[in-house]
Amino acid sequence: MLKSLTFDTFKLSRSATKQIFGIHQHYCALNDNQSHGQSVEVRKALEGWYEKLKDAGVGDIEFNLKCLVAHVLKRKFSTLKSYKTEEFTAEQHSEFSRLCEARCARMPLQHILGEWDFMDLTLKTAPTVFIPRPETEEFVSKVLEEYRNVKQPIDMLEVGCGSGAISLAILNALPHVTSTAIERSKVATALAWENAKSLKLSDRFTPYNHTTSKNNYLPKELADRKFDLIVSNPPYVRTEEFPLLQPEVTLYENLNALDGGQDGLQIARLVFDLACLHLRPGGKLWLELGSEHPPLVKTIMNLKYEGRLRFISSYIDQYKRDRFVEIEKV
Repeated sequence: MLKSLTFDTFKLSRSATKQIFGIHQHYCALNDNQSHGQSVEVRKALEGWYEKLKDAGVGDIEFNLKCLVAHVLKRKFSTLKSYKTEEFTAEQHSEFSRLCEARCARMPLQHILGEWDFMDLTLKTAPTVFIPRPETEEFVSKVLEEYRNVKQPIDMLEVGCGSGAISLAILNALPHVTSTAIERSKVATALAWENAKSLKLSDRFTPYNHTTSKNNYLPKELADRKFDLIVSNPPYVRTEEFPLLQPEVTLYENLNALDGGQDGLQIARLVFDLACLHLRPGGKLWLELGSEHPPLVKTIMNLKYEGRLRFISSYIDQYKRDRFVEIEKV
C-alpha cells in the first residue's frame, strides 16, 4: 500500500513536470534578480498574470493590472499611459507578484491597495469596511445637484457612513454643509474619522458608533436633533441573494453592511422611521437602494407614512437601473 501511494504521489505527467520546473525557474530568476538588484521591465513582469487572473475569475484584468503597477511604482493611475514600458526594481517586482497572487485569491483590489478614489477624494480602505461602488458616486452627484445652489447652512445626517465616502464627498463639494454620521461598525467609524482628518474635513464631520434599532434610532447625544437632509446607502441585498454575490464580497467584506433582510428593506424601514422623528419639515431623505426597491418604497410611503413622508421621485444609475430615491418630510 505504501509503495503504491508513494508511486502515485510522485508520478507526474511530462506537462506537469515542465510546469513545476518552469515555476521553479521563474522564482530562481526572481531571486537572482533581487540578489543582483536588477530592474525588470513591467512588460516582462506581467507575463503569465493575465492568464492567472482570468483563470481565477477576475474581471477587467487590464484595469486591475494597471492599478497594481501604479500602486507598486507609487504613481497615480492617470499618469501611467504606456505603463508596460515602465521598470520595476527587484523589490518592486517581488511586491507586484505578491499583490497579483492576492488578487488571484479574489481579495478586492481596494483592500490590496489600501485606498480608493471616490469622487475627487482618495479614501483609505480597510478589510471588513464596505467599499463604495461607482454607482454611489452617481448617488452623491444627484444630492449635490439638489443642494449646490443652496446658500444657507445645511445640517446633514448620514445613516451607515462606512468609510465616510458619501459624507466626505458632499462636504468637500459643499462648504456650507456639516455632517453628523452614525455607523454600527467600530472599525468603520474609526476609519471614517481617519479619512475626515486626512482630508481636512474633520471640523465639519462628526461620526458616532451607534447601531440604529427600533426606538433607538440615534445616540442619546442626538436625541433632540433635527436635520435638513438625511442620506443613506443602507444594506439592501436580500438575504436569499447572498449565494449569488462575487467572492470579493462573500470572502472579504462585512456581510452585515449588505444584508437588507428578506425584502432588502429591513434597515431602510428604520431610516424611514428615523426621518419622521429627526428630519425638519421640507427636509429631504435620499437613499441608494436595489433596483427593485423604488416602486416598493413608493407604495410603503403611500400606505404607512402618508402625512409624514412623501415620495418625490426615483432616479436611474448609469446602467439604467432605478436605484436612487428622494423623499420629503411633510
